[in-house]
Amino acid sequence: MNSIKKNVQDTYAREYLALNKRSDGRGLMGFRDVSLNLSSIHTADGSAAVKIGNTAVICGIKAELGVPKSETPNVGYLIVNVELPSLCYKKIRPGIPCDEAMQTTSFLNEVCNNCKIIDLQQLCICVDKLVWVLSCDIYCLNYDGSVLDACLIALLSAIQTVKIPEVKYDKETEETTVFENYNLLKVNSLPVSVTFSLFNEKHILADPTEEEEQLCASKLTIVTNGSLLYSLHKPGGDFIKDSQIQNCVQHAKKRANTIHKLIKAAK
Repeated sequence: MNSIKKNVQDTYAREYLALNKRSDGRGLMGFRDVSLNLSSIHTADGSAAVKIGNTAVICGIKAELGVPKSETPNVGYLIVNVELPSLCYKKIRPGIPCDEAMQTTSFLNEVCNNCKIIDLQQLCICVDKLVWVLSCDIYCLNYDGSVLDACLIALLSAIQTVKIPEVKYDKETEETTVFENYNLLKVNSLPVSVTFSLFNEKHILADPTEEEEQLCASKLTIVTNGSLLYSLHKPGGDFIKDSQIQNCVQHAKKRANTIHKLIKAAK
């Protein structure tokens, strides 16, 4: 039954791709609309909800006080966790850890570290004693492709809404005083991930849907801020030509600039 369904989908996709368009009417390198809502979780210290087409995710950030690591006594923490529950995607079974959620979590933490989204030193209150810990929980509400891209947009947007209070720490008494004087975090960079799928070694599809991700032979995710190229991530699959990668990079940079404008307009 699954093979019959896949053959039908395969034929359907081929018929559209032959006309350089897709089942939802987009061109091969066309992107879906993105919507963004800031501060959507009132109990969080920062939050954002993002939709890319039918893919929907929400990010909530909680700021808590903690002790720094001995090897990095003057920096705080930025910890990202992604949840893909069974309710968001029919192929995820309840009660079983999802590999994609773990991979997405690992990738986002890597992006935060490598791209230095924020300077973690600004989270330090007292060297070797007290720092801020930012726990960033991202929850997928509906999975329809390009989830990694939606998660990173939600994370970037939520970080820009985080307000942390002024805190004083007395080394002698070890007492902590929290003041009602809140400050926004300083954001250093806005890396945007853009996902592409390769179909039949010939066609590259930008911002694939879940159905297209299942049909395609491999995926490529590009992280850029619109000018600098931070990383290329290709988790296995078929070979992608250099010329195809360069074409994806150019489209990714344009997409990043569009996302930057969206985030700026939402603030």
